[in-house]
Amino acid sequence: MLDSLKLTIERHPLRSSAFLRLWLGLSISYVGDQFTTIALLWFVLQLTGSGVAISLILLCFQLPGMVTGPLLGAVLDRWQPRLVMGFDNCARALLIGAIPALAWSGMLQLWQIALLAFLAGTLSPATGVGMRVLLPHLVQEDALERANALTSTSSQFAFLVGPVLAGILVTHIGGAYALLVDAVSFLLMGLLVFSLPSISRAEHHAAPATKTNWLGGFALLTRFKELRLLTSLSVVFFFSYGPLEAALPLYSDRILHAGAQGYGLLWTGFGVGALVGALCTGLVAARARPGITQPLIAILWGGFLCPLMLFHSLSLALLCLALGACSWAPYLPIEASLLQRLVEPSMRGQVFGIRLALTTAAAPLGTLVGGLLLQYLAPNVVIGLSGLACVLAGLGGLVSPTMRGLDGKTKSVTRCAQERSVQRSREEETASRR
Repeated sequence: MLDSLKLTIERHPLRSSAFLRLWLGLSISYVGDQFTTIALLWFVLQLTGSGVAISLILLCFQLPGMVTGPLLGAVLDRWQPRLVMGFDNCARALLIGAIPALAWSGMLQLWQIALLAFLAGTLSPATGVGMRVLLPHLVQEDALERANALTSTSSQFAFLVGPVLAGILVTHIGGAYALLVDAVSFLLMGLLVFSLPSISRAEHHAAPATKTNWLGGFALLTRFKELRLLTSLSVVFFFSYGPLEAALPLYSDRILHAGAQGYGLLWTGFGVGALVGALCTGLVAARARPGITQPLIAILWGGFLCPLMLFHSLSLALLCLALGACSWAPYLPIEASLLQRLVEPSMRGQVFGIRLALTTAAAPLGTLVGGLLLQYLAPNVVIGLSGLACVLAGLGGLVSPTMRGLDGKTKSVTRCAQERSVQRSREEETASRR
């Protein structure tokens, strides 16, 4: 038992100096992102007083990644990921830093903010996808779940404390200085990424038969059932989550009668639950196959949302949302680890780029559908329907033998296909000899 514990400690991702640098950079950058979200939107509100302008800036940040994610994924498969990620972070440091610089010069206008936000959003998938491409080269394969869980924990922690710190900073020294915090965080992340080791070209270079472009990743997703099922479950899961974001403010106001303070508490409960769940990812991954955990997580999340149709108590709603977030948190790191094993290194950027585009589009579309439903249904009913859709998505995954058969030691789908092809050829050759 002591030997097993010693081996676990030795293989812990943070024992890798390269992963430690990546993790520190991501942790700093995630907190910085929260500063930009709070400071920039408040900055725009003070500049224009318009909710439409705020929505425009959010769209400028979010929409470009749906298009550039697959393209940057192909770039990551062709070039060294550390160089692509380093350029992305240094460029975004300049773009975000330009906003306070223009403000101090008295030249800042809304179209300039929108343009800079659009350019930053265009580049952002390089790091989101690049992290998934680079991480398997920094840690041992049996440490993938813990490594992905650590990056997820950093994100959840930033989501929990970042807005509070940003709000304090914006209140006391202004939005422009708060934006500089994010610019500095991008610069630090860029420098840390540049210091990471290069991927071996023999390991990283695409196979001659593989096209290094975004269509190659799409073809791989549609060709192999395992990838198709995982992607479909995630898209439906994210889409089903969308209506919650649209309905929760109205639920807090009209059903719970808790107003903005209650709404803030609900998201705080979500953040705490998600942080606890992220910390438990390693335990969850070790106890069950990902082919079981992923659909089950969707069922649990939806199951904790459905009671909100009946609850009119803030404390009960807070408990349900926290438990739901706790069950949801392991989903992304477990899925990332599984995909990193299923996809050949030469195709990871393309596949993760396509998936990023699909999942990034799914949640806003779900939010839009939720907004339309709110015109005709009460907010608690919309939340209940969101939960029910997640439960159905999870049940759909559980009834699939292919999904249930996925485990943490799965070979890459292309290697499995090659082995099946060789086996069929041997069987046909044996049959012809007979």
